[in-house]
Amino acid sequence: MRILVVEDDHKVGGFLEQGLREEAFEVERAWDGDEALAKAEARPFDLILLDYMLPMKSGLEVAVILRARGSRTPILMLTARDAPEDIRNGRAAGVDDYLGKPFRFDDLLRRIHALVGDGRLPS
Repeated sequence: MRILVVEDDHKVGGFLEQGLREEAFEVERAWDGDEALAKAEARPFDLILLDYMLPMKSGLEVAVILRARGSRTPILMLTARDAPEDIRNGRAAGVDDYLGKPFRFDDLLRRIHALVGDGRLPS
């Protein structure tokens, strides 16, 4: 399964990339909203892990643009901005699920498997 991780924080992005690779996912990284859009359009992904606050374009802007362009790739928003209004805005932008930071990695894996419907449980 191929996952696009869009995270501008090097520590968090590295943690996500390493953990997902250890779970046998193929991972590609993007550091800002513009790069996320370019990579999402250049090749197919099974899932996009998208930070809310990014340079260039916010995660919300990225989600809106992807959906407007017809992308049906599941989007899981990862962010410290998890107030009810933020979640409503994310859903309105086309985000499929929302996970507040900080989170447990096994919770992330459960959300990933639920979104892609592969039936796998985290190890």
